[in-house]
Amino acid sequence: MPRRSTYLNLAKQHGDTGTDIDILAAHLYVWNGFMASVVDRTTGEVEVLLRNFIDSRFREWNSSPPRNGSPDWFEHPEAPLTQLVLPEGRSRLADLAHCESPFSPPSHDDYVAGLTFGIWVHLLPKPHAGNKNPRVILWNEALEPHVHKLNRVEFQQYAMLVKDMRNRATHRRPLIKDIPKLEKTHQFSIELVKAINPKMGVWMRSERWIPEALKQFPAK
Repeated sequence: MPRRSTYLNLAKQHGDTGTDIDILAAHLYVWNGFMASVVDRTTGEVEVLLRNFIDSRFREWNSSPPRNGSPDWFEHPEAPLTQLVLPEGRSRLADLAHCESPFSPPSHDDYVAGLTFGIWVHLLPKPHAGNKNPRVILWNEALEPHVHKLNRVEFQQYAMLVKDMRNRATHRRPLIKDIPKLEKTHQFSIELVKAINPKMGVWMRSERWIPEALKQFPAK
């Protein structure tokens, strides 16, 4: 099995006998599951904070002068937010949200919670985007005034790595291959949270879930 071979191959670098190797491989597999839960916990905090931040800033931007539109930017976006929310020839942003309910139509908050981490990160401008790019315009006008210290390239790149590691953890990929990225996930999570809410950043720095799990890595 490919999944099992990943742990066995690493165990062979540290074990002397077949029994030692099998036991270490089992410990590595269990540790990987533990680390996945820790990464999921850390990055989950970042995901919720990021989506709420973008939503609140888009609400304010969409409804403020000179646009004076609706706070409900999913249904009534103002330009250039329209290009992200109602892209021509593609699905509406709201239609990508996982919020089916047999009882009532989804609310704005349902859409916010129903969009994946990846979609929220996709609303951020890529590093090489030009000034006329709608994501750059929205960053400059809606997001950046409320971001502490990080520039848009750092913010997007940190969010992308945190999102990618969350996906790997969720799908129980072998995180034993990603020790340097795990260390970055902890630091980037802190920096993103600090950029959005400095007080929560202090809390995130004190919650050393990933570093403590790394200390328990079985193959040393």
